[in-house]
Parts: sequence; C-alpha cells; structure tokens
Amino acid sequence: MKIICRTLFDCSLTGVTGHFRSSEIPFVDRAGQSVNNQLDWNHSRNQQRNWETLLQIISLRTQPADLTVPVETDGVWEFEFRSESEGVFEMHGDSDPLAGLRVDCEGIPMMLNLTEQPSLAPTITTNGEDQNIWFIAVNNALESNHG
Repeated sequence: MKIICRTLFDCSLTGVTGHFRSSEIPFVDRAGQSVNNQLDWNHSRNQQRNWETLLQIISLRTQPADLTVPVETDGVWEFEFRSESEGVFEMHGDSDPLAGLRVDCEGIPMMLNLTEQPSLAPTITTNGEDQNIWFIAVNNALESNHG
C-alpha cells in the first residue's frame, strides 16, 4: 500500500546527526542549507530529528519502502512510502486502513521553531481542528483520505 504523509512540522531530511563538531563547519546539509555555526547545526539537526521521529513511528508496524524525501510546499511537508504488506496499520473494528498509524502518532512530541507555522502545537495531532499531520492511503490509483 502506498501512503502519502502531509505534515505541518518541518521534517526536512538534512542528514545532520550526532553531536556538534566545529571541525566540520562550514558545510551544506542534504536539504541545501548552509551550516556555518552551532546555531545553524542545531536547526538542521532538529529538522532531521523530526524526520527521524516520523520514520520511527512508521517503523513500529512496517519497514517503509520506496520512501521519498520530504518536500516542503507552502508550509506543508509531504513524503510518500509503501508498507511492506497490506493491513499493517489496520485496527480491529475500524474501517480506516491507517487507524493504527494515526493512533501511534497521536501526542508524539516534535521539534518546533524551525520553519513551520509559529502557532503549531508541539505534539502530533491526527484529527480535529488542531490536526497537523495527514495520512492518505493510495490503492490501485484510487486515493482514500481517512482523516
């Protein structure tokens, strides 16, 4: 199953991991941002942390395949992946094929003060008026949005 994720959290894949090392400054991260000091490094690292958090949540139930790099358009980051098998995100008694993914995400803390909207809550919200992440299951070229 192909799944599209859209989120208001800055989850840019920067490739910045580990602790700050001044000997590696300056460089350009994988998102194309210049990293010239510790403040820049922390910014890139926190973007990468959000990406890692989303991957860890997805990986609770499946090994994501065909993962795309998050792309930001008008304050929304979007990426796609495929689950290793059908039904891994289903929950008994729920017709939403991604119910388990939504439950797994709800309330997980995310890093803020990056490039996202300033009024964003610091945790993932999967429904309601404060929703800040959307998952869309795509099967047989038909899109079904549950959330």
